[in-house]
Amino acid sequence: MHCMKRIGLFYLLMIFAVIAHGQLQRDSIQHMRKGESNILGGLNIGAAAPTSFPNTIRKINGYWPRVSPSLGFEYIYYLPEKWGIGAAFKLDFKGMGTRSEVIYFHTIIAVKDGDQTNEFTGTFSGKNETRVSNAYISVPIYAVYRFNNQWRAKLGFYMAWLFSSDFEGNVSDGYIRNGGPTGEKVNIDFATFDFGEDVNSFDIGLYGAGEYRISHKLSLSAQLSWGLRPIFPSTFKGMDFPLYNIFATLGVTYHL
Repeated sequence: MHCMKRIGLFYLLMIFAVIAHGQLQRDSIQHMRKGESNILGGLNIGAAAPTSFPNTIRKINGYWPRVSPSLGFEYIYYLPEKWGIGAAFKLDFKGMGTRSEVIYFHTIIAVKDGDQTNEFTGTFSGKNETRVSNAYISVPIYAVYRFNNQWRAKLGFYMAWLFSSDFEGNVSDGYIRNGGPTGEKVNIDFATFDFGEDVNSFDIGLYGAGEYRISHKLSLSAQLSWGLRPIFPSTFKGMDFPLYNIFATLGVTYHL
């Protein structure tokens, strides 16, 4: 169901780009000289990560990016000299996976016991695996500076609205202190967690990009989006430190 929803949004985004381009073609020639419209495509690489390393995470045993495409439409209006103002409408998937060893890590886990599932809230010590795959409608707004005919930079901010979330994983080979550090010790061979429904529906952060034009129609780009709002609300009890969306995008720009 999520897959069909995402495919449908890709088609809607492409239709939006075609309609917007058609409207721009009908504008006056003078207007076209002052601006440009582009199709953006790329891959997001990064993590939902803390800004400082918490002492409850003792060791990172593995990290892997998940397939996280980015597709969007951009319009840039050029001001006198080398400056411009740009905005984009993007469909961004942001995913990753990680394995770690933790100690006294505050969390909520579910343990299956036959047909029953028992939930524990407390501090876990042992092995942890987390998998994230969230999808957003993103709107970056930025200033553009042209160094020359090939190089340009962008700096601004972005807003993003969540439309699909997957934040899950498992813990193993450890124990949890039920209720807190001094609570009852419960040995955990394997347990799961699923926090997808707790992810914040809105994100905002800083945005920057560099772009190099390789032909009349194509440019290569590198972008960075750094979230300023934690992905979980302050009332969330699944972990006791904030995570932020910190992702780079490597992509291409097709100039219409």
